[in-house]
Amino acid sequence: MRTGGLPAVAVLAFVLAAGVSREPVLVVLAASSAAAWIVVELTGRLALRGVEVDARIEPERLVAGEIAVLAISIVNRKPLAMPWLELALELPEGIETEQTRLGVPRTVVTAGFAPRAHERATLRIRLRVAQRGAYRIGSLRLRAGDWLGFTQEERRVELGLPVVAYPAPIVVPDRFRAALRPVAEASARRGLVPDPLRFRGVREHRAGDPKKEIHWKTSARLRTLQTKVYEPASSLDTVFLLNVASYAQFWIQADPEAVETVISATARLARIASGAGRQVGLITNGLDNVTHERPRAALGRGPRPLQRTLEILARLGPYAANSPEAVFLRERGRLSVGATLVVVTPVLPSALAEACVALRRAHHRVLVLSVAPVNDAVIARLHGADVVCEALAAGERARGA
Repeated sequence: MRTGGLPAVAVLAFVLAAGVSREPVLVVLAASSAAAWIVVELTGRLALRGVEVDARIEPERLVAGEIAVLAISIVNRKPLAMPWLELALELPEGIETEQTRLGVPRTVVTAGFAPRAHERATLRIRLRVAQRGAYRIGSLRLRAGDWLGFTQEERRVELGLPVVAYPAPIVVPDRFRAALRPVAEASARRGLVPDPLRFRGVREHRAGDPKKEIHWKTSARLRTLQTKVYEPASSLDTVFLLNVASYAQFWIQADPEAVETVISATARLARIASGAGRQVGLITNGLDNVTHERPRAALGRGPRPLQRTLEILARLGPYAANSPEAVFLRERGRLSVGATLVVVTPVLPSALAEACVALRRAHHRVLVLSVAPVNDAVIARLHGADVVCEALAAGERARGA
């Protein structure tokens, strides 16, 4: 978009007046104005021609509160110098510059310089991602003008840089970690009793292996004895059941502080479980802020499943799609046998407590973490069913861990 310009009517008037009067002063003025008009038109039309923009941000994934560096490279490929070039970057809500200036909006970053011919310049901006979420940085506005300052040309460039901010860590007391251990697990890394219904594969036969566990077909094919291997009865799987409903009626407006607490606590516990070598999964009744669907992270071990879980938590909104007991009990058939279930919730109504008891009866170890104080009757009911219940204070959130 181009605005302004040297009035062509005035230039034409000077030229006509000089042609009629032939006065030296008017001739010089007419020639000067014509030359100025040519310069304004030429350099104005070429103001943003040959200007290329390239941008990248590092890191693309970080924890809320950390700093990301945005590098914007501007290249002037034409053989003409530019008297000035102004940049204005619009930032989404939740991302701001590390150091804000008085009178300048936090969501706008401006800069200006005068690129020479065939010059490349790189602008580095330190951005603080204050809130968790999935962001897209774009809409960079370029503005330049002609050599004499009569015209201005503006262009927008969509950068489309994705940034994912994981929930800020929360201080989790060590007493929660013991409750993460699966049933029957003490010092052994694997289950103590193999489950004959969960066939995993075969291995070479060793001295002391029972003969009834020899896989005869595979042994005949490989011409060496092979023994059957089963999955253990007690699992190292940890599934986090996250409830974002702040009240027993899930459709009531959420409590933002309580929701942020449970999301941060889930992220911290997921890191602990993954660091201990466990398979980690996530089930929630919350909605994704981007897709507006209820997300789910399948069980997996290693950095990629953990990253998937953290990205879901980063994009999770404060509103629930359904009651937590309905969602968690519906997913009961998809949970691995013997998995440890960690229910993280702002409140623990009686309906959710009964759902936890039902999950415990399905041979899962269940740990409940609640932000709000739990009723004594509900605590007695959970303890009677061998369900661990702990309080999670809203003030325990901390940056860094």
